[in-house]
Amino acid sequence: MLAAVVLASLLFAQAKLDPDECAVWQRELSFAQSVDNHDAKAFATYLHPETVFAAGTEHPLRGVDAVLKNWAALIDGKPLRLRWRPNIVNIGGNRNIAISHGPYMIEDTRADANPKYRVGTFTTIWGRESADAPWLVLFDGPGEAVRPVEDLAAAEKFIAQAPAACPAR
Repeated sequence: MLAAVVLASLLFAQAKLDPDECAVWQRELSFAQSVDNHDAKAFATYLHPETVFAAGTEHPLRGVDAVLKNWAALIDGKPLRLRWRPNIVNIGGNRNIAISHGPYMIEDTRADANPKYRVGTFTTIWGRESADAPWLVLFDGPGEAVRPVEDLAAAEKFIAQAPAACPAR
């Protein structure tokens, strides 16, 4: 029984990230902040020129212009307001490619919206040309299916499952 408890605690413990993984973590937070600030110019600086959004779906958006056009209302926060932050960041054998994953919430600001709040998870693949180049979004795609929640408190609680700062080593 004790072994099962120890194993469970190890599986659910937050991994400690190395400096490169924390750089991706911070980049993801800043990327999210560009949407929260309704700043399309800043948002664009996070995108690789050949970025693919809605990756892994039948109708991906390809390239910065297509993403900016499709995301214009989300960036403006009208009628949908999007917030997210990373929960997991990993870098594998190629130190210039990373994956981030975490919770997001969407608030529908229209008075008659039903549901008003939805939550889900995202997955982003980041890349950089070299160790001193900025991390850029190569692929952005959905994680788990979006589901409604009852109120803002529930949506914020879902986001709060992700640490506000990188859990560095």
